[in-house]
Amino acid sequence: MILHPEQSSFKIGFQTVRETALRKAFTPYGREYLRKLYPSADFEEVSEQLFRASEWMQLLQSGSNHPLSVADDVRDAVKESRISGNLLPLDDFVVILQNAALARIIKQFFEKTEDEYPSLRKITNKLVNLKPLETAIQRVVTDRGDLRDDASAELKRIRTRINRERNRLRSTIMQVMRRAAKDGMTSDEGATIRNGRMVIPIQAEYKRKVQGFIQDVSSSGQTVYLEPVEALQINNDIRQLEAEEQREIEKIIRQLTVEVRKYADSLLENTVHLALLDAIHCRVKTGLDIDGSIPVISKKNTLDLIRAKNPNLLLKDRTLKEAEPVVPLDLKLSDSELGLIITGPNAGGKSVAMKTAGILSMMLQSGYPIPVQPDSVLPIISGLFLDVGDDQSIENDLSTFSSRLHWMQQTLDQLQPGALILIDEAGSGTDPEEGGALFQAFVEEVINRNCRVIVTTHHGSLKVFAHEHPNVVNGAMEFNQENLSPTYKFKKGIPGSSYAFEIAERMHLPANLMEKARSLLGENRDKMGELLVSLEKKMQESEDLASEFNRRLQDIEKRERIYKEQADNTEQKRKKILEKAYKDAGDIMRDANRRIEEAVEKVVQEGRENKEKIKEARKELEGAKKEISQKKHQFEEETEEEILRSKEKPALGDFVLIGDSNTRGELVEISGKQATILMNGMRVKSKLNKLVKTNPPAKKKAPRFKRSYSTSGDLDLSVKPTLDLRGKRGDEAINELTLYLDKAIARGLRQVEIIHGKGEGILHVLVNEYLDKRIEVESFEIAPWESGGTGCTVANLK
Repeated sequence: MILHPEQSSFKIGFQTVRETALRKAFTPYGREYLRKLYPSADFEEVSEQLFRASEWMQLLQSGSNHPLSVADDVRDAVKESRISGNLLPLDDFVVILQNAALARIIKQFFEKTEDEYPSLRKITNKLVNLKPLETAIQRVVTDRGDLRDDASAELKRIRTRINRERNRLRSTIMQVMRRAAKDGMTSDEGATIRNGRMVIPIQAEYKRKVQGFIQDVSSSGQTVYLEPVEALQINNDIRQLEAEEQREIEKIIRQLTVEVRKYADSLLENTVHLALLDAIHCRVKTGLDIDGSIPVISKKNTLDLIRAKNPNLLLKDRTLKEAEPVVPLDLKLSDSELGLIITGPNAGGKSVAMKTAGILSMMLQSGYPIPVQPDSVLPIISGLFLDVGDDQSIENDLSTFSSRLHWMQQTLDQLQPGALILIDEAGSGTDPEEGGALFQAFVEEVINRNCRVIVTTHHGSLKVFAHEHPNVVNGAMEFNQENLSPTYKFKKGIPGSSYAFEIAERMHLPANLMEKARSLLGENRDKMGELLVSLEKKMQESEDLASEFNRRLQDIEKRERIYKEQADNTEQKRKKILEKAYKDAGDIMRDANRRIEEAVEKVVQEGRENKEKIKEARKELEGAKKEISQKKHQFEEETEEEILRSKEKPALGDFVLIGDSNTRGELVEISGKQATILMNGMRVKSKLNKLVKTNPPAKKKAPRFKRSYSTSGDLDLSVKPTLDLRGKRGDEAINELTLYLDKAIARGLRQVEIIHGKGEGILHVLVNEYLDKRIEVESFEIAPWESGGTGCTVANLK
């Protein structure tokens, strides 16, 4: 990607994002990669980077611990190992081991993921497993960088002897110290080391009374450090053993350095892949910290930022305890809308909106997730050309304008199709009319080269230009006209007002001054400003109404879905209850059949009953089985008949449903908003808007059925003469009524009262329908007024 000027990454805020990512690096290779990383303009390269970022996001969000860890730079150590005769310091072997282990762990981690992260596996597959080198180093060097005592058999033997001799020396020295102390010849300090030999401190005046060799004298001259003659040979033996130890150590390190040299190329190759993985992690982690996602990238010039946020503002907010929430930017420009002129008051967010488009492109084309909705669309830009007028406050107008002209010339020289040009406060620094005309011509030239340009300005001529040009659109930053404060929301399609007079009046500038200013501005321009303010206000009101309409529409659609689901669930539940009831009845009959057959067989064998009684018992059993079969057939016929719900408005004569119920009736009367429905001979009142048109019921007569009962076993026959069904739903009420009547008939009750309430009469109709089908019910009627009237039905049982 072309960047002009070169410091654009600083001006637009990209450097802040990069510094944030650098702080998350595990390795020096990752930090170097990020510092050198430049936004790419190659579509395929950017796609690959974003695939990798997407997979690393998936890895982090899955809850798995990623395999990256801290590693120091191994490259200098590898370079030194390649020089013949060089011996690497022990600390270098620790760094080499660290790098080799990290590469192996990462490689093994992704090998276990199979095909879950294909883009990342292309990288990790290139990592070289250096387990043999790890083993060789671990055999010689400890994790702290010390040489192991058992690095070789010879080293172990030498160090064992050294330890033994040092113990003997310590014992000998202590004996001499005790004798000298007894005679008062030693100083307060104990035995120490001077010139690599163990000595004892003796007061200078007694130095000739202890046999030995003076190795050192204190700075005051009052103490001499004397090696006792008894320790001389032991010290000599130790020095000789230490020389042998050093030769053995050099031999071991030389061999290990040669081993490192064998794997030098692989170690360096691994650093390249570790750098890439570390940089991917840093960019993804930075993106996730600001709620970033991977949007759609387009080969066209389409730009659709959905709830985009400026990453610099988000990163700043993370450092503040009480930060203001960042207002998201919604900006959509079609492939042909190559120019955008943003106007509005100062400090209203124009520059932030413009810079947001630029920094998000830079981040995305550098492989960062960006703070937008995932269905946002961004083009791959070929270059970013930025003019933010930084020198305006410290240089005079002429130099500022001259620098802008110089920037224009350089931009046109480097411009390639697909570039993004950002210009802040276009037309400033010179005559407004001339400056506006110059920037208008520049914008047209940029568009002719198939580049996109976003401009912030106060110039009215550029607003008119955007309104008239087919490839340029106006945009405004919303402003709260009641309290004269910015909302930082972007509105496409309308120019914005600077609100200079409104703000000035709020600041209580003198009325005569304001009147003079308006007269100087001119009536037409003043009216134009008022028109823009009025237009913006009306558009805001329209958007508020549209938003409220959409909210209510969504609420209605949600309720519709809920009602439909409830109706479907009720019907399914009804069918399941009936199906289970008939299944249970069949199971009962099969059990009864088995028991009767057993009883009959027993009777025959014992000869206590005659054949006629047996035949009669079997006949009753067959009758019961036939009755169950008929009920099951009736249920199957019912379930085959589908109850349809039409969106058509019901008319007189149509069959309808009331609300969510599945009980049909004929619409016989409409009176205003009220309707009368005929259900099984009863007239039911309902609100017209609750009726749903349905198909007429099938022409078939429901068979009357009789239930059989048994008072044997553990059946609960306690029953009251009144059943209260108020508050029950249709299917629930009928199930409860069925169980109640079974008990009442088995108990021998002659009359029962069923309370269903008045309401809209739906439950009343369902109860009457059910009673009409029960052959055990001789008659039923509405209860007397003092017993509940139409809210209660009295059933007389046979």
